[in-house]
Amino acid sequence: MSARWAGRFSTVLERPAVAYAAALAAVAAAALVRGAAGMFMQNAPNFMAFFPAILFAAMVAGPRGGVAATLASVGLVWTLFLHDESAAELWRTERIQLGLFAVTGGLTVWLATALRQALLRGAVIEERLAIVQAQALDAFVILEPVRTDGAIVDFTWIYANTAADRTTPGAKGGLTGRRVLDVFPDETGADMVRRLSAALSAGGPDDIEVRRVIDGQERWMRSSALPLADGVAVTFRDVTAQREAEAVARRSRDQFEHIANAAPVMIWMSGPRLGATWFNASWLAFTGRALEAELGRGWSEGVHPEDLERLLVNYAQGFDQRQTLRIEYRLRNAQGQHRWLDEVASPSFDADGTFTGYIGACVDVTERRTAEQALRSGEARVRALVDSLPQLLWSNRVDGFCDYLSPQWVAYTGVPAEQHRGDGWLEAIHPDDRDPVRAAWAAAIAGTAAFDVEYRIRRHDGAWRWFSGRASAVREEDGAVRRWFGSSSDITEIVAARSDLEAAVADRTRELQESLEERARAEAALAQAHRLETLGRLTGGVAHDFNNLLTVIIGGLDMILKRPADTERVTRLAEAALSAGRRGERLTRQLLAFARRQELKPEIVDLSRLIAQAEPLVLRAVGAGVELSLELEPEVGAARLDPAQFEAALLNLVVNAADAVGDRGRVTVRAQRRQLELGEVQGIGAGPYVAISVTDTGPGMSPEVIQRAFEPFFTTKEVGKGTGLGLAQVYGFISQCGGAVAIDSSPGEGATVTLYVPVAEGTAEPEAEAPDPPGPGAALSAHVLLVEDDEAVRAVTESLLAELGCRVTAEPDARGALSRLIAGEAFDLMLSDIVMPGGMSGVELAQAAAARDPDLPILLTTGYAGDRFGDGAAEVAWPVLRKPFRADQLEAMVRDVLALAEEN
Repeated sequence: MSARWAGRFSTVLERPAVAYAAALAAVAAAALVRGAAGMFMQNAPNFMAFFPAILFAAMVAGPRGGVAATLASVGLVWTLFLHDESAAELWRTERIQLGLFAVTGGLTVWLATALRQALLRGAVIEERLAIVQAQALDAFVILEPVRTDGAIVDFTWIYANTAADRTTPGAKGGLTGRRVLDVFPDETGADMVRRLSAALSAGGPDDIEVRRVIDGQERWMRSSALPLADGVAVTFRDVTAQREAEAVARRSRDQFEHIANAAPVMIWMSGPRLGATWFNASWLAFTGRALEAELGRGWSEGVHPEDLERLLVNYAQGFDQRQTLRIEYRLRNAQGQHRWLDEVASPSFDADGTFTGYIGACVDVTERRTAEQALRSGEARVRALVDSLPQLLWSNRVDGFCDYLSPQWVAYTGVPAEQHRGDGWLEAIHPDDRDPVRAAWAAAIAGTAAFDVEYRIRRHDGAWRWFSGRASAVREEDGAVRRWFGSSSDITEIVAARSDLEAAVADRTRELQESLEERARAEAALAQAHRLETLGRLTGGVAHDFNNLLTVIIGGLDMILKRPADTERVTRLAEAALSAGRRGERLTRQLLAFARRQELKPEIVDLSRLIAQAEPLVLRAVGAGVELSLELEPEVGAARLDPAQFEAALLNLVVNAADAVGDRGRVTVRAQRRQLELGEVQGIGAGPYVAISVTDTGPGMSPEVIQRAFEPFFTTKEVGKGTGLGLAQVYGFISQCGGAVAIDSSPGEGATVTLYVPVAEGTAEPEAEAPDPPGPGAALSAHVLLVEDDEAVRAVTESLLAELGCRVTAEPDARGALSRLIAGEAFDLMLSDIVMPGGMSGVELAQAAAARDPDLPILLTTGYAGDRFGDGAAEVAWPVLRKPFRADQLEAMVRDVLALAEEN
């Protein structure tokens, strides 16, 4: 009420004319009241009606209006209501009363003015308070208790600000004037009544978090209740989101601490100021101290005194600049030893970007620093040794960049080391030697040749002297080059002596010269053999076997030429030579299998059926004293491979197993389907495979033997018992089929060799019926274009074709043959080698010929197509006759191709 009146008064003050008019109107109304009273009373009071008018005027128009109303009232009373002088005593009394009225009116104006100002200030405060409460984020309510028989049964809201009204359950309006249990009839209302009752009787404010259910949702309120005379004032705020955020933060921190405690490194956290707030279990285990002892700056007690000041300065700079820290210092461990730690600390920020402190991780690097110190000491000793050597020493990075030249080099050349770093050292090399040296160094970096060259280096006085330069690579455990070290030794006198010797040797005979050259070649071959041990063994094995074969062939042919009339002897020697040639063919196929370049004829076959069909052959191979058993799963699956090559590989494994068990033992062949995981078997990926294993009860193999088992010509058998190519052939064949070979063995436990072949999609091809042996055919009258670069092979092939009745036109290369085709010559068949010189292969010639004449029959021959076919399993569009071939094989292929052409 007072606020409303104060508002009206302030409004009137803003319009003085209205205020003064209202004041005079009040005085006039008071005069009318006095006049009316005089009509009913003989001696009506003159001043009583004017006091309210003066009070009203002072409240409405302020002190000036009050004074004006007082003066107006005095004037009206003087003029209208005082007796004349005829009644002297009454006249004097009324004049005294009028003076007292004037004084009393002035006091009334003064009191009214003070009251008016107080009301206006209260109105402003009340208005501001109302604005604050309307816009406040915190809810504020005042409640009065509802009692029944003296007991509090409910509370009524007598005031609620806007924030409090927003907590009212949906569609229930505001809170003022309503009871708690009416708004919250559930357990929430009962909890509120109990809590408010306790706060009313507590005598002081509280500050708690309370749970409330509003519109079916759980809410948490931070509430403070203050008891009043007969009520309770309560402020509260919804802190549900804050509690959820704090819970998430606690879970995140717990997870971080759990992970950090499981980490092998030492981890700590700090607040925004320089002081630790947490250490993980690794830190506490290292220091042997409790967490409480390490918090704050307690951790610094374990830092080595020589490192503490430096460490604190780095921390202070990091905290000021919010930058990542990297520092090494010594910290005392639980055994009292100071260990070196390598620490990395990064600043941490919250979601708002506020700096919250640092998170650091430490690693014990004492052993590394000890090793580095030992390395520096070793380097110092090596440098002293290097400085004492007469050679010119240098060192290069992995990429060949020269970054070190010894003092001897600088003293010899007279050039500062900085000018010769990188490729600058080549400036000291004689211009005639510079390009060869550069090429030799590039080859050494590429790994294709060793750096061992002779060249001339300019001395500081301009003289050129000969040096022998050599370099060696320092390699990591995996073979990767880590660094290059080299030396240059002065061999000027040796070169001069060698030149004199060469001049003397030039006068010797040609035989001696050839002997010296042969010796040099032998020395080079020996050095190459030492560097390439495996290749040398392969070359030796091949040479040994082929020399044996060539001995039979050459010796047999030589004996035939001496006595060609002895038909029986010629036949016997020819058959021996032919047998040796076939053995050479098999050896070539074995080598191609090892190199994964043999030409395969893959088809989808049922491996269980194929192994079962090969059982009679395998039984004959193992001998009568060896027990052989086959354990084949019926649904093992099919694979895409060359059946003949697979049978040969299986036979190789069984023969090896039989040799291992000797006269008595057991060999087991198993076939089963396996689902392999990635990395389970080296060299192949995950997926379904057919696993064919050959297990023996022999003496087993050592790890060293297993490691070399697939090397060509490596064998543990006696001399003459084996070539060492069996497992190498198996390895090459299975790898070519996309599979892998694994050996499981240990000394005294026997051995198991397992072939893993990928399962092929589709069904196995039906077993083809064996063809009838070819009989003598009628003579052919075909015109054949023969393309063969080897003159001897061309002559033999031309003779074979002529014996078949063919007319042959021969060309030594593909371009000559293509020229004949372009010229329009007609041929019934083109027989071409695949690998030929001149830039065009037989396959490319066949493609060009087929493009010109799609009906021209084409037959290709090859001894080794190599990369012409790419993968050995690839197919070409024309039949291929593999060299070496016999006359009957050539005749059969020519007749088949011509017959197929006639059918089409």
